[in-house]
Amino acid sequence: MTHTLTQVLGAERQGKGLRDPDTLLEVWVTRKSGDWVIVQNYANGTSCIVAMGEHWEESLPDPA
Repeated sequence: MTHTLTQVLGAERQGKGLRDPDTLLEVWVTRKSGDWVIVQNYANGTSCIVAMGEHWEESLPDPA
């Protein structure tokens, strides 16, 4: 999955986080096109795409 996202789509991982002890979610973004993909990775080694879309925008932190 990583090879396809990086080499074929030109995506970069923008973030990751645990959903539960056995599941990791990753957000991948292709900056050139603005396409985004959310990948769910399981502890047993399988992965699946759970969402995808267009027009990704970076969020700036709110000023204090």
